[in-house]
Amino acid sequence: MKILFDITHPGHVHFFRNAISELKKRGHTTGVTTREKDVTTALLDNFQIPYTVLSRAGTKKISLLSEMLLRDVRLLRYCRRFRPDVLTAISGVFAAHAGGLLRKPVIVWDDTEHQKFSHMITYPFVRRIHSPDCYEKSFGRKHHLYAGCHELAYLHPNRFKADVEVVKELGIDPAKEKYCIIRFVSWQAHHDVGQHGFADKHKLRFIEEISKYAKPYISSEGTLPDELKPYLLNVPAHKIHHVMAFASLYVGEGATMASESAVLGVPALYINTLKLGYINMLERYGLVKQTTDTEQALEQSIEWLKDTATPDRCREAREKLLSDKIDVTDYIVKMIEQAEEAQVSQRS
Repeated sequence: MKILFDITHPGHVHFFRNAISELKKRGHTTGVTTREKDVTTALLDNFQIPYTVLSRAGTKKISLLSEMLLRDVRLLRYCRRFRPDVLTAISGVFAAHAGGLLRKPVIVWDDTEHQKFSHMITYPFVRRIHSPDCYEKSFGRKHHLYAGCHELAYLHPNRFKADVEVVKELGIDPAKEKYCIIRFVSWQAHHDVGQHGFADKHKLRFIEEISKYAKPYISSEGTLPDELKPYLLNVPAHKIHHVMAFASLYVGEGATMASESAVLGVPALYINTLKLGYINMLERYGLVKQTTDTEQALEQSIEWLKDTATPDRCREAREKLLSDKIDVTDYIVKMIEQAEEAQVSQRS
């Protein structure tokens, strides 16, 4: 079987990379198409996944529209050469259009309820949509839920073991310093329109106060102001999860990193007006707290850092989470293989 993975964001690399490897071991042929966005191609290179770049991500609405049209054409051309049996993607805007025209099954993975425009132009053309069982929308009979979240495709204990030596090589020693990860997003994504997180005028004070209890390392999508640059975390993207695993706390505007921290057993504070089903689910496990108030976030952060019981409490919550959820990579592989089996059955 030939499977096409259309990867358009750095997070998608992590989500699919183990499935790509597993499917190859099972004798399937995989193809990867991508776009130049942030560190997407760098991650594919680091994980030694061959790929074809079809477009570069734009930021303005007009550039996004032109990219969509150009990418649809190029992806269709690629598919006519590669001849995939199944196409799969997160969100799946481009894959859905190509698969629909080629009459090939398209499997989409979605954990973001707010992408209304993407849903509208994608889901009429796909065979199946798969979401975590905490997803707070329904797309009818083609929508299937699984016991997990996207981050358990690559941070499940079957797929990831945190290595303290990797962290030490980066100049951070968890045994000698307590540290936390602070995440600022760029607010460029279409679902970020009208949303907000940290109050800009309070960022420096937040960092200064947190510094009294743990060393802050900032991960930022955008350029930092001069006063925050000394705190910038300079770590290769493919090693970031090792650093996150030994942190004492995550505080940030990014939902993905909040979820990653939680499934690693690190307490996470999510500062964002955008609500998501998987963040709500992790909050119920006691691994995440949500707020839109920077002062409230500071108080909660200090409380967690000062409480010596926090690490054990989060480890227990993580164990409960893992006992309730699945290795999502196994599920991805199973669903892709089933899609081809269903296609063969329909032809015969």
